[in-house]
Amino acid sequence: MKHLSTLVLSLTTFGATGQLTVTDSLSASSLAQLLEGLNVSISNVTVNCAPSAMGHFIGTSEMEIEEGLVLTSGGADMVAGPVGTFASGYPGTPGDADLEISLGGGGGMTYDGCVLEFDCVPTGDTLLFNFSFGSEEYQEFVGSVFNDIFAIYLTGPGFPIGTNVGALPDGTPVAINNVNNGLNPTYYHDNEAGAGQYVAYDGFTTNLTAFAVVSPDDVYHFKVAIADVADGAFDSGVFLEAFSFRSNGLTTAIAEAQPAMRAVVNGDQLMVQAPTMANAYLMLINSAGSVVHRARLTGDRMTIDISGLSKGIYTVQLPGNVPVRFVKQ
Repeated sequence: MKHLSTLVLSLTTFGATGQLTVTDSLSASSLAQLLEGLNVSISNVTVNCAPSAMGHFIGTSEMEIEEGLVLTSGGADMVAGPVGTFASGYPGTPGDADLEISLGGGGGMTYDGCVLEFDCVPTGDTLLFNFSFGSEEYQEFVGSVFNDIFAIYLTGPGFPIGTNVGALPDGTPVAINNVNNGLNPTYYHDNEAGAGQYVAYDGFTTNLTAFAVVSPDDVYHFKVAIADVADGAFDSGVFLEAFSFRSNGLTTAIAEAQPAMRAVVNGDQLMVQAPTMANAYLMLINSAGSVVHRARLTGDRMTIDISGLSKGIYTVQLPGNVPVRFVKQ
């Protein structure tokens, strides 16, 4: 995994309040390094938005994500500040046709679009990343036409048309009218009620994890887009956690050598599948080399509750199988 100290970023600090700092002027190579996590490679980065609408953020705040890339429908510099700050920039960029299709009939026009696109090659058969969505439209405009929209479209083998993977665990697209105090409140943080000091948006989601089953070593394309809906006022932003675009460690070479063990995380559940499991002991080992879980297995698959594990990288070891790694968020 890359760390910020190893990056050579072209940055100009333009907004800092409290413990949150936002910077702009990121080069394409810097964007790739900021997003790229375990077992993936990112390339062909393109950006189509106002320079001031996108930035790198870092620092502790009311949000669960402490570092990453933010794309906004206004000004990234307006994200850092107390909740009483009015975040409403007018970059004047066009909206996005794909987002308007996602809105459906009568959904309204989009304005102030900001779009990031890149290719991603996973070494394993899963792709995961962490994100959050926030907006100045909360809570006053919940249920209205001012339903600012974002999407994270995935295309590639198995995804012939753009599929929005920016969703809740049950597949519900994340939007102001879908995640708020009244609907799916488990995934919503009311920043006004908490008198937030470091994030200006009136509300935002918890740190969510997107998951997709993919083909190892194939090229997948991401399009991350956000825009205002119905008018150009009141900013919204999508936050992509640094280094969180990741895959499991399965490689094509291993797959050809023998049937591969799989370890897939879904929330607090780890699903392990392997060709040789009967009467064998499976072990979960943390990054320090300590065994944190041990169990005798039968059959070819099982589900393990990992809610008690700390965040970090773990290895699944099972005799007769190539070890695989997974990340507990």
